[in-house]
Amino acid sequence: MTSRTDLPDDTDRRTRGLRPEPVTATEARQGFRGRPVLIVLLAGIVLALLVWIPAEWWGNAIAPKNPSNQPAQEQAPSPAENTPARP
Repeated sequence: MTSRTDLPDDTDRRTRGLRPEPVTATEARQGFRGRPVLIVLLAGIVLALLVWIPAEWWGNAIAPKNPSNQPAQEQAPSPAENTPARP
């Protein structure tokens, strides 16, 4: 007699000693084939693109020509400003 509890017993408490009936793979499947899930995923991507593309166009249309996060190009000071003052 083994005292290990992790090994399966001949009887299962849930089935009360009844052997499970053999089922085919089709009967054991719990859901439909993957096509409905694929359709839902593709429809979600299409809807996201239908919203995203016009939002990108609108955002580019209202964007300022000179964005404030880019530094303005500085001009080099003229030579007159660089020369020291003569007393």
